[in-house]
Amino acid sequence: MQSVTMKRKGLQFLSLDVPGLAERRPSLVYGDFIFARIASADASETTPYQGYIHRVEAEEVYLKFDEEFHINHVPGNLYNVQFSFNRTGVRRLHQAIEATESLNGEILFPSGISRKRNIQAARLAPNSCMLNKEQTSAVEKILGCKGGAPYVIHGPPGTGKTRTLIEAIIQLHIMRKDTQVLVCAPSNSAADHILEKLVSQQNVEVQEHEIFRLNALTRPLDDVNPSYLRFCNAEDNSFKCPLLRDLRRYRVIISTYASACLLYSEGIKRGHFSHIFLDEAGQASEPDTMVPLSHLLKKETVVVLAGDPQQLGPIVFSKDAENYGLATSFMERLFECQLYGALNENYATRLVRNYRCHPVILQLPSEMFYEGELIPCKEDKTFAQTWVDMLPNKEFPLLFIGIQGCDEREGNNPSWFNRIEASKVVEIIRDLIGNKGLKEEDIGVITPYRQQVLKIRTALESFDWANIKVGSVEQFQGQEREVIIISTVRSTIQHNDFDRVHYLGFLSNPRRFNVAATRARSLLVVIGNPHIICKDPYWNKLLWYCADNGSYKGCFLPEKLEIVQDDSEQANNWNDVGAQVNNWDCQGAQANDWDQDQEGQVNDWDQDQGGQVNDWDQDQGGQVNNWDQDEGELAKNWNEEGTCINEEKHSLQPSPDVQGTMPQTDYIPDPVMDEAEWSDGWK
Repeated sequence: MQSVTMKRKGLQFLSLDVPGLAERRPSLVYGDFIFARIASADASETTPYQGYIHRVEAEEVYLKFDEEFHINHVPGNLYNVQFSFNRTGVRRLHQAIEATESLNGEILFPSGISRKRNIQAARLAPNSCMLNKEQTSAVEKILGCKGGAPYVIHGPPGTGKTRTLIEAIIQLHIMRKDTQVLVCAPSNSAADHILEKLVSQQNVEVQEHEIFRLNALTRPLDDVNPSYLRFCNAEDNSFKCPLLRDLRRYRVIISTYASACLLYSEGIKRGHFSHIFLDEAGQASEPDTMVPLSHLLKKETVVVLAGDPQQLGPIVFSKDAENYGLATSFMERLFECQLYGALNENYATRLVRNYRCHPVILQLPSEMFYEGELIPCKEDKTFAQTWVDMLPNKEFPLLFIGIQGCDEREGNNPSWFNRIEASKVVEIIRDLIGNKGLKEEDIGVITPYRQQVLKIRTALESFDWANIKVGSVEQFQGQEREVIIISTVRSTIQHNDFDRVHYLGFLSNPRRFNVAATRARSLLVVIGNPHIICKDPYWNKLLWYCADNGSYKGCFLPEKLEIVQDDSEQANNWNDVGAQVNNWDCQGAQANDWDQDQEGQVNDWDQDQGGQVNDWDQDQGGQVNNWDQDEGELAKNWNEEGTCINEEKHSLQPSPDVQGTMPQTDYIPDPVMDEAEWSDGWK
C-alpha cells in the first residue's frame, strides 16, 4: 500500500484502514508483520520499521511498532507499507510433528496394539454434580486409566461433554493429590470457558494458587474477563509465562493447543503432567494436537480427548494438504481404529443423553449421524405453548418455510444475500419478540453467507435488537438458543451446482448440517428454496421430514425423490491420488468448516458495510406477503432450470420499506471461479 496514513489508537497502537479487508482481500490476521517507511524516503537508502498486527477489525488493523516509531509518528504522515505472513505458528507445528518420533506408537497408532487393555473403573468421590450413566462411566474409566492409548469422550451435541470433562478434572483434584493436569482447547474462548466452569464449582473450591490460565504472550489483556485475571500472569500490561519453579506448583494449567508450547520452552519435562485433557479435539488438526503431546507425554501419562468428529473439523486452506490428510483430526483418525470405532468401553465412551433439543428436533440428526442412539432428555417445557399458532402441526416444533427468492451479490462483492429470506427472518423475529414474549438472547439466526449476515444483523439493529446473534454455523458451534432460524440463501440452480462442486454454503457438508440442526432447544425454523435444498441428501431429508409431518408452508414442493450419495464416494474414503480424506464425511470429501474466513478467524461484522437494511417498516417488519398463497402463482416465477425470471412479481418482493433500503441488482452475477475471490463457505 502506497502513501497511506495511520491514526493513533491510545498510547500503544496505530490503526490503518485496509480496503477489502472485510472480504479477506487481503487476508490479514493477528500476528502478521507489517513493514513501514515514510513515503518520501528513498527505499534503497532507508530501512523500514517492522511491526505486527495486534487486532483485525472489519476494515482496519491495529498495529504495534517499536517505541521510537510511535514517538516519531505525526498525524498526516504518509507511509508505504507492506505486509508479511508470520510463520511462527507453522514452524511450531513442524516442530511438534518432528517431535512425535519419540512418542510411544500406542499413542499415535493404537490399531497396532497387540494386547487390549482392561481399565478397572475407579470409585468417585461424593459430589453434588449429578452425572448420568454414560458420564459416570467415562469419569470412572479416566480415573482408572494408567496411560497408553488415549481415552475418548465422544460428545454429540447437547450431551454434556464439557460437564463430564470438568467432573473428571475435579475428581482427580479431590482423589489424587499428586496429579498435575494440563487442559487444552483450540481457542481462547473455549479455554476461558473451562476455567470459568472449574472455578465456579460450588462444592469443590479450587484454590487460586492451584490453577493457572496460560495465555499467549501477545493476547490483549482486555480480551480476558477481569474477574479471571487473578488466575493469569500479567506484567507491564501484557501476559507472561511464569518461571519454571512457579509453573511446577500448579495442579491444573489451562491453555490453548498452541500456547502449550510455552510450557516446554520454559523447561517443563515429559511426564510432569499425569493427565492431559484435549477439549474439542475434533476441531484441531493433528499437528495442533501434537503441540501439547509431542513434548510433554510419557507412556504413563493419561491422555483424554473430548469432542465430536461428526461436527465441524479442523481449518485447512490448502487443497493439497487436505488431500493428504491434514483436515483429519487426531480424534477422527482414532475412530478409524476398531477399538474406538466400535466404542470399546476401555478406549471410548459415547454420551447419548441429549439435554438440549426437543425430541422432534433431535430425531433426524440422531438417525443421520449417531445411529439413532441419542436419547432426548430435555425437561424444560417453558416455551411449549408459546408458538403453537405459528406451527401447522402444534406438536412438531420444526418448521420449513419454502421461499423461491433470488440470491444476489453487490458489485464486486463475492458474497451472496437473499432479500426475501432476510425479510422473512425479521418478520418471524418481530412476532417472537413482539407477540410471544421472547428475549433477544433466546433467538439465534444461522446463515452461511456474510452478506446475508450483514443484511439481517443491520435490520435487527434498526429495531434495537443488537443482542440477537446472527452468524455462520462456525460461530454457533458449542452454542444453543431457544429458537434458531436458518436462512439457506441460495435460490439459483446453476449457482447451487457451483456450490456443490466447491463445497460452498451448507450443501455438500454434512457436518455443517449437523451443527446447524442441533443448536435449537425448543423451535427450529428453516427458510429456503425447497427446489434447491432437495438437491442435497441431508437437507432433502429435513425438508420431507417437515412436509411428511405437516410442518411445511410456503411455495409449492418439488417432486419427492430419494437422494442417494454416489456409491463410489460412500464406499471408500480415498481420493484419486490415494491420499486419505475424511472417513466421517458421508459425502466422501471433507469440507473445511469455516465460512470463507481464510485465516480461521471469526470477525466482528457489526460494522457498517454499506448496502444495508436500515429502515424496516415498523408495522410490517419487512413482511413477505402471504407465503401460503396459491402454489401455482408462485410457480410461474421460475423457469425449468430453477432461475428466477420474474423478480417484479409482487408476491416475491419484500415490503416497500425493505425494497428501498436494499440495493437493486439487475442480474444475478456469475459465481467467482477464482478460489482466492470466494468469500463464503471455504472448503
